[in-house]
Amino acid sequence: MPLALRLAAIVALLSASALRGTTCNKTDALRAHLAAAAGADGIDPRLRSTLEQVLAGWQAVDCQPASISSEFFPLTVPGQLLH
Repeated sequence: MPLALRLAAIVALLSASALRGTTCNKTDALRAHLAAAAGADGIDPRLRSTLEQVLAGWQAVDCQPASISSEFFPLTVPGQLLH
């Protein structure tokens, strides 16, 4: 897979995890894409370092096998929110 598409997949998985929560499948896919992108030949060393740091953070995530995405839209709708 080209690096540009892999980076797009990483952004999409991060966005989906932020909006609806992470699941084991999203976490596994994100880790795989991050590892492959970090190991790509010819990328900028700063990008490689960043990808490796992000991957290290996601390696520490322990996801419950039965986790599901949630549809809690009040946290994603623009506007004033009270907590």
